[in-house]
Amino acid sequence: MRDPRGHREGKALRAVRRALQASSPGEALWWTAQAYRAAPAHPAVRALVRQMQRRYPNAQGRPPIHWPRLVWASYALLSAIALILILYGLRPGIPPEPPAAGDPPVARAEEAGTMKKGEGEGPIPESATPSPAPASPTPTATLVPPTPTAHASPAASPTRRPAPTATPRPRPTASPTLMPGPPFPGRWILVDLSDQELIAYEGETPILRTKVSTGRARTPTVVGVFRIYLKLRSQTMRGPDYYLPNVPYVMYFYKGYALHGTYWHNNFGRPMSHGCVNLPTPIAAQLYLWADIGTPVVVQP
Repeated sequence: MRDPRGHREGKALRAVRRALQASSPGEALWWTAQAYRAAPAHPAVRALVRQMQRRYPNAQGRPPIHWPRLVWASYALLSAIALILILYGLRPGIPPEPPAAGDPPVARAEEAGTMKKGEGEGPIPESATPSPAPASPTPTATLVPPTPTAHASPAASPTRRPAPTATPRPRPTASPTLMPGPPFPGRWILVDLSDQELIAYEGETPILRTKVSTGRARTPTVVGVFRIYLKLRSQTMRGPDYYLPNVPYVMYFYKGYALHGTYWHNNFGRPMSHGCVNLPTPIAAQLYLWADIGTPVVVQP
C-alpha cells in the first residue's frame, strides 16, 4: 500500500517547487498554501512559509492561470465563429432588389400627431449642394379674397402624362387612389406646371396662391389627380448626387412625389426639382397645417 504520509510530503514538495518557480507573488503564495495544507510540519514547507512571509508580507494568494487551456479555448471559440460565418456566407440568398425611383422613404420625421421620429432617405433629389443654413426666402404667396374669381374653376379634365417608367416595389401606403377631377366640395390643391403656380381651394374659392418650382425636363412632376397620403414635419432626403437634411413640411401625394418647404434656393417660378413641388418654407408651413391626409392634389400641365 502507498504511504499516505509520503504521498502528502511528495505533494507538498511539488508545491514548494512550484512556489519557488512562480512568476507572481499571488501565484507563489497560492502554491505555498497548497504545500502547507499537504504537509504543514515538513521542514521544507516551514522554510518556504517563512521565506514567503519575508518576501511578500502583504500579498494575497491567487491560483495559477493555465494559459494553455485558455489558448485552446480561445482557438476553439474563434474556429466555431469562423465556421458559422462561412456557413452563413454559403447560404443561397435572394439578390437585393434595386430601389425604385418612386418609392417613399422611411423618413426621419414626425407625422402630425401619429408619426414617430426616425430617419430615412427621400426618393426625390432636389439639389447636389444645398446651402448649409436655411435661407430666408421671401414668401410669394398672394391671399385671394373669398369672392370667387376667374381662377375658381380649373380645367375639368387635366391631361395626364405617362408616369415614370420605373416599376416601384409594392407598398400599400405608397399607392394613393386616383380620384375624379375637380372641382371638389372641400379643400383641395391645384398645381399648374405651365405657370409654376400652386393654388389652394375651398370648394371653388381660391384661398392661397404661390409660385413654386416643379420638376425639370429630365425629372418631370407627375400629372394627374391624387390625394395626400403622408405628412412629415421634417425629413432627410438623400441620393447618389444629393443630400438634403431636415427638409421641412413634407406632404406626399403620389409615391415619392411630395409638396415640401425649400431652403436651398429661392428661384420659385422656375422648374428646379427632381419631381417634387418646391414651396417657400413659410408657405409650406401654412399649407401643412391647412391640408389634411386625404386632401386632393390636382397636377395639370
